[in-house]
Amino acid sequence: MRHRMRGRHLSRTGAHRKSLRQNITNSLLTYGRIITTLEKAKETRSFAEKIITVAKKGLLKKDTDKPGYIHCYRQAISSLRNTDVVKKLFGEGQWRETGGIAQRFMNRNGGYTRILKLSGTRLGVLSGSNVGKIPELEYKMDGRDRKLRMLGRRLNDNASRVIFELVEGISAETQQAEEIKPKVTTP
Repeated sequence: MRHRMRGRHLSRTGAHRKSLRQNITNSLLTYGRIITTLEKAKETRSFAEKIITVAKKGLLKKDTDKPGYIHCYRQAISSLRNTDVVKKLFGEGQWRETGGIAQRFMNRNGGYTRILKLSGTRLGVLSGSNVGKIPELEYKMDGRDRKLRMLGRRLNDNASRVIFELVEGISAETQQAEEIKPKVTTP
């Protein structure tokens, strides 16, 4: 039995899991949306949301309690190990005018990330699709149109692919529904 055993091992050592969590969170905060496996996204979700909560607490202390703000800033740096991402998170440097990621979530109490499943079965068959059709996913990232063909479902690849993204609010949900439209093409 796994009493008091928290988290997924992901067939990695503890140090490897820690660096994997840091790298996925850094990519998520940099790009806003990444494609990864379901298990990695579920394992990283709590870590990413805790970092955003630390940044929110720091922003509340920015004007009144400068040492408290610096403490939160240093906590984020020690967790993420990437100063550029932490600057974007807190809205420092080149993000000072536009505001940081934490500023965007000031009125939201948790639930900063979302996991959207891309495929459900193996061997390139999207849920509900025919066997002969190759599903394609079109989306925008960094202002560029991108396509993803769902062919990575080989025999040893049992992990399902997901889109792991930051939630932007009510208007972003409707925009996200317009941007991600699965399109099926026949070979």
